[in-house]
Amino acid sequence: MSAKDLETKKAAAVKALLGLIGAMLLYFLVFANTDMINSLLQSKSYRAPLTSMTIVLAASFLYGMAVAKILRHTLETKLKSQQLREE
Repeated sequence: MSAKDLETKKAAAVKALLGLIGAMLLYFLVFANTDMINSLLQSKSYRAPLTSMTIVLAASFLYGMAVAKILRHTLETKLKSQQLREE
């Protein structure tokens, strides 16, 4: 791994926190505007599937990025610790 690939613990935590905050904000916006989104989803226009897929993709991206950052950092730390024990 090069120095470019490594991400500091603080940077990974900040990015994970921003991803979780973004996901919570998206969920809040969806649940706060349920009536409008529901009427849009029940319409027979092309906007219904486009809206639902956009919400799902945005939520999964934000939450997935946050979880990936957390898991990546913890697993890299454990791997490095295991490699030090084997030496």
